[in-house]
Amino acid sequence: MKRIGRRQFLKTSLSGLALATLPRISFSQSNPDVVVIGAGASGLAATAELMKKGKSVVCIEAMNRIGGRCYTDNSIFGVPYDMGAHWLDGADGSPFVKYAKKNEKFKIWPNSYDSDQVYDGMSETSGDLWEIYKIIDRTKDNTKKDVAILGQLSEKLKARDWFDTAHLISGPYGMARDFNNWSCYDDYHWKGPKGSGFCKQGYGALVADYRKDVPVKLKTVAKEIKWDKKGVKVVTNDGTISAKACIVTVSTGVLNARKIKFTPDLPDYKYDAFAGITMGTYNHITFLFDKRYLFKIGIKYPDTYVYTKIQSNGAASPKGGCGLFNITGSGLCYWDTGGKFSEELEAEGSKAQIDFFLNNLKTTFGSEIDKHVIKAHATRWGKNPFTLGSYAGAIPGKAKLRKKLRSSVGKIFFAGEACADAHATVYGANWSGTKVGKKVAKKV
Repeated sequence: MKRIGRRQFLKTSLSGLALATLPRISFSQSNPDVVVIGAGASGLAATAELMKKGKSVVCIEAMNRIGGRCYTDNSIFGVPYDMGAHWLDGADGSPFVKYAKKNEKFKIWPNSYDSDQVYDGMSETSGDLWEIYKIIDRTKDNTKKDVAILGQLSEKLKARDWFDTAHLISGPYGMARDFNNWSCYDDYHWKGPKGSGFCKQGYGALVADYRKDVPVKLKTVAKEIKWDKKGVKVVTNDGTISAKACIVTVSTGVLNARKIKFTPDLPDYKYDAFAGITMGTYNHITFLFDKRYLFKIGIKYPDTYVYTKIQSNGAASPKGGCGLFNITGSGLCYWDTGGKFSEELEAEGSKAQIDFFLNNLKTTFGSEIDKHVIKAHATRWGKNPFTLGSYAGAIPGKAKLRKKLRSSVGKIFFAGEACADAHATVYGANWSGTKVGKKVAKKV
């Protein structure tokens, strides 16, 4: 059964290149036109746009690499491993995809659901999963109110046999949040382009290569932003940078936790926006298998989606995960968690994450599966101090705060995936950074 791409679930419903190894340029300049905080897709886009407009700019990044939540690692498994963003959402309008198609280093292909596999125990069957999913999708599309999605679904639907799996796919797997913690209005107003795909060398590697000429000062943590009518002073662990303006691209998780001090303080409506457009938790629990073993258990194609029947009795947070197996033909298999359950499991530690889902997979593929695991790894984005979550979504009643989120205060401007209409995507982050970069370039 052919279905739509991962992000369109919600509406329309190299090799060897590691980000940390890319050469970055350090700055000594202390008085640029603009300082950009954060070197994820949005910060890199803003910096590139300002440079194009002839402005002096310093981009600082707290981590020892660029990319933010879009990061390809080659050291853990010996093959490209996207620890964060993996799906090239918005592929039809993505500058990254356009760049990759012109660059022989990268191989990309469209996302397809033709090889989906759905299991009830060890039996391959989809039951009425996709019928329930379609009902959920129509309900979201037709509900324009700023209310929780869960409350718009009938009790009869929630009692159906495959509802928990459908909830998992559409909510935690699609948007890192459960239906009781996600606004229908926020989903309705997602406006990104269609299409999704994969990059064999990794999405993070693609973004890093696309922005390889953007200079970044790494391991530079913004601690305080002092601002007035004349400009800003950004206090870091490596000195103070004075500038005419500042673009903040860090996550709403970091902003809501007040990891960056603002002097004078920001207006209350900004903190309301940080708290209302909150970070959801989404993690990859990743296994590397011998490809011959994957073929033996029925995984015959690269990028095969695997779903299992879960029984959470209509719980607000379904306890399960969704799989993407044999990623780009590498033998890597994601078992992904999202929402409150993912947050709780992450808090128990990596071993608990791996053990839970290995046991989960045993119910589908047999008790011997652990003998075929070459290596395993679990991401913990909620515990990363520089992200404090995976990507942002509006809690019920707070969706309209996105407008407040992206509004400027004095000489301080805000950009990032949370500020984009195509939120929760690298495409959206890039779009937001480019837009704000153009705006700031006109003002300094």
